[in-house]
Amino acid sequence: MVVQARAEATRRRIIDAAIALFSEEGYGDTGLAAIMDRADVSKGAFYYHFESKEALASAIIDEGVTQLLDTFHELTSAPSPALENTIRATFRIAQMTESDDMVRIANQLRQALSQVSGAGAKTYLPSTAGFLEQVTKAVAEGDVRGDICAEDVAEAICASVLGCHLLSDAIGDDPYARLARAWRVLMPAIASAEGLPYFQDFLARTVARYTYSGAADAPETEIVEPSAPVIA
Repeated sequence: MVVQARAEATRRRIIDAAIALFSEEGYGDTGLAAIMDRADVSKGAFYYHFESKEALASAIIDEGVTQLLDTFHELTSAPSPALENTIRATFRIAQMTESDDMVRIANQLRQALSQVSGAGAKTYLPSTAGFLEQVTKAVAEGDVRGDICAEDVAEAICASVLGCHLLSDAIGDDPYARLARAWRVLMPAIASAEGLPYFQDFLARTVARYTYSGAADAPETEIVEPSAPVIA
């Protein structure tokens, strides 16, 4: 038991060191020697846990994506309407991607590694499935139009959310404002005519609860967790 706990602590130090270095130097410019030095582990200890830098990156991706999916499922299991839960979840995920180092680096790594291996690409499928489940519920609840394909709506939402994360990370702009613009375009296309005014208002209230912290050298501002919506 003691040996297992020590091994897990070593693995944690390696992952934490890699996250810090990938954040400071970037994945491509970070060598294994630097990770071992930062984690204060031997080469043997590193290779006991990870066979390569890509394997280490894959572990970070898995951990970060698991946090995102757990949060998504927690928020979308609330008794509120499915479309409402979905909107709320996308902003909470954007907050995590901006403010949580593990999630932010995991997201950057899966974007980069999806171009060269399956380490990043495989993690997108659960996201699409999660959105499809919520869209299907929203159709049944009458909040998403029944005359359009639920799979198409889920793909559009997923692509919009991922695109917003990618662009905001690359450009360094406000991820919440970008996500709000995407939802403002999507909403009239997917929401039922009866529900559209409510969900547009809900979107505006949700956006108002988030504050962008800005670039790393900008004054940090508080990011506020959304509270339960006021049901009209």
